[in-house]
Amino acid sequence: MGEVRVRRGLGVPAAKVWSVIADFGDVSWMPAGTRAEVEGDGPGMARVIGAGERTIREVLESRDSDTRTLVYTIPEGVPFPVTDYRATMIVADADDGCELEWRCSFEPAGVSEAEAAAAIEGMYGVMIGWVADRAAQL
Repeated sequence: MGEVRVRRGLGVPAAKVWSVIADFGDVSWMPAGTRAEVEGDGPGMARVIGAGERTIREVLESRDSDTRTLVYTIPEGVPFPVTDYRATMIVADADDGCELEWRCSFEPAGVSEAEAAAAIEGMYGVMIGWVADRAAQL
């Protein structure tokens, strides 16, 4: 099983960053025009994100506002060459704002573990930038 962990300090208060990711059905932090269909509410809910002809189904496993931790899986349409994808996002206070950690576990599919990890790390870097940009607008 592979694992990836990306951690970045953001010059934005933790409460703002948490407000961006805590509403699992709201994908306004993603590029303009990205939409999600939401099924259900709370743990077990799903968001189906359309990307052209491709869709990604993400399922919220847990969300804890006290620890600012969100856990989700992608059972369908994983955008990386992996299976058994499970991610955790943690927002922690820091002296100059906050720190966002995004980590996951996975099984590589058709590529080496290192190649799968590199693809995920690269995308996490981009997505953390999107989250930071959106939080800075609040």
